[in-house]
Formats: sequence, C-alpha cells, structure tokens
Amino acid sequence: MRIRFVVLAFLGAAVLAAAVAACAAPDGAAGRPGAPATSAATRTTSTPAAAGRHPPREVIPVAKRQPAPALRVTAFDGATVTIDGFRGRVAVVNFFESWCPICMAEQPDLSQVAREFAGRAGFVGVSYHDTVAAGRAYQRRYAIAYPLANDASGRTWARWRVPYQPVTVLVDPQGRVAARYDGGATAGTLRTALQSLLGE
Repeated sequence: MRIRFVVLAFLGAAVLAAAVAACAAPDGAAGRPGAPATSAATRTTSTPAAAGRHPPREVIPVAKRQPAPALRVTAFDGATVTIDGFRGRVAVVNFFESWCPICMAEQPDLSQVAREFAGRAGFVGVSYHDTVAAGRAYQRRYAIAYPLANDASGRTWARWRVPYQPVTVLVDPQGRVAARYDGGATAGTLRTALQSLLGE
C-alpha cells in the first residue's frame, strides 16, 4: 500500500512539473531570434518601471533593426498616409480587417493607446479586403481617431510580410522596424513598448 502511494505521488509530481514547463515554454521562446512572434494570449506585459531599465523583449535591439518597408495608402477619408510622414515619431502600423473577430477584440486597446500617445506616436490601420463603407463603419464603431485605409492590391501586406490579420508593427523615429506583434496585441504590451521606444 505504501509503495502504491509513493508511486502515485511521484507520478503526480511529474505531471505537475510537465504542466508548469509547458506553460513557461512560450515565454522563454518568444524573445529568441527566429522564434515565432508572440501573441496576446502568450505575451507577458512588462511594467513601465521595468521598461525604463530594460526594453521589453519584443523590442528589437537598435543595432539589429531593419528599415521599414514602403507604405503609401489612401485612407477612407481620402488622405494619403505614408511611412515617411511619421518620420521623427514612433509609428504603429496595424494590419486588420473590419470583419476579423480578433481585430475587433484588440481594437479598443489600440484606440485607447492611440489616444494616450497622441502627438508622440502616429497610428495607421491598413486592411486588405474591406470596402470604404465597412471601413468607415468600423472606424465609427470603435471611435478610431487615426486613419484607416484599404489596399485592395495586397501589395502593402506583401511588402510587410503580413500573412493574416491582425499584425501590429512598431517603427522607430528613424524609420526602422522596432517590434512586431502577430495575432493581436494588448494595451499594456503596446504601451510598454512605446514608452521604451520614446525613451531611447
């Protein structure tokens, strides 16, 4: 009876250790070069105080940043938006679709952070399969103050290597890609990354 109890206790401990390791694995892998991009479900948000000492792991070191791809789109209000128009500020480029459930789930966070960083960071949203009417309705529904555009050619998504939506890319004031979030981002994650970039 005692032997059976010891065996069961050992097996229970092994299962618990395996579960803990499985939960911890995405966080450990997310910061390594070549690892899959993190998602809102697996990403751990750094605190602002920690961001002041060390940049969030999603933020690419300055020496390793590459120039952002070209971006020139016509917003639903008719204005032309380019990546060069954000030069000197951090830019947040969000690839979305108005009918995408994950995009709708993250949009309130994006709208909130855009309001918080107004004047310090520029935001733009780019869809691929939207109409002007759908885009404007989405903009009204989520009180989006920044420009939204649709690039039906798909060239913008291709240049930015966006395979699906949502994808959010942060570009530093020098026009280099500084962070990328595939599959959704949270207000806390974006806020911490933007604070880090603005403090460089």
